[in-house]
Amino acid sequence: MTNQQFQAFLTDFFYSPQGQALLKEEQAIIDRTLSQVFGLYLVQLGRICEEDLLVNSRVTNKVLVDDCLPSVANKCFIQADIDYLPIKADSIDVFVLPHTLESVIDPYHLLRQVDQMLIPEGHLLITGFNPLGCRTISNRLQNTQGGFKQAHLIRVHRLVDWLSLLGYDIELITYSSASCFSQKPAGRWLQSIEQGLGRAGLHFGNLYAILAKKRIFSPTPVGLNWRLKNWLTVSKGQRPVATSRSHKQSRQALKDKN
Repeated sequence: MTNQQFQAFLTDFFYSPQGQALLKEEQAIIDRTLSQVFGLYLVQLGRICEEDLLVNSRVTNKVLVDDCLPSVANKCFIQADIDYLPIKADSIDVFVLPHTLESVIDPYHLLRQVDQMLIPEGHLLITGFNPLGCRTISNRLQNTQGGFKQAHLIRVHRLVDWLSLLGYDIELITYSSASCFSQKPAGRWLQSIEQGLGRAGLHFGNLYAILAKKRIFSPTPVGLNWRLKNWLTVSKGQRPVATSRSHKQSRQALKDKN
């Protein structure tokens, strides 16, 4: 079940001056990331704005799935409950979740659904607000009711743990700039500081994006890893004993015994 109030807030927020700057950065990150993936079917779960986030994707068929109809008619739109997606298993090449995990009650349940519908070696792109981002923190402090306080913000390392548990390889983790006080892009000096903090494992960008690839498990036949030992035939009443003798040695031992 999605948080309709938070989704409505996002739609309004991304039309504000602050939101427009963040949306432009997020669109650039999505375009860069999707340029690396290909396939026949791409599904976007959840709608955060009226703009088409997939406009620059080279995937053949692009579908938007949401539980509310968009104000602008979209011929490639499916209205469905996010918790019960009507999509066949192993049929989708790419999934895009723009802030979708922040808008649902049980994000891990949604990830399990996506995992079932994604083909082997398919890609999953997740975007979200960085809880340590300065704009995220300031917006949560300013909005005493609603807004960012309604979102289930998830840290990147937690998402990485979930994806690793489901059997995904993390191919890319990227952050937007850490602009706090202006809608303008960060200067070079601030970008150099951000890069240094990033190398130290500290990321304060307002948005993050994770690109993960579904791993293929290839089982190893058990029969190739073990060898049946030779058994020495014994007379009735005696306990069987395992031996490492060869077949010829066993036959010679029986002849000597007789």
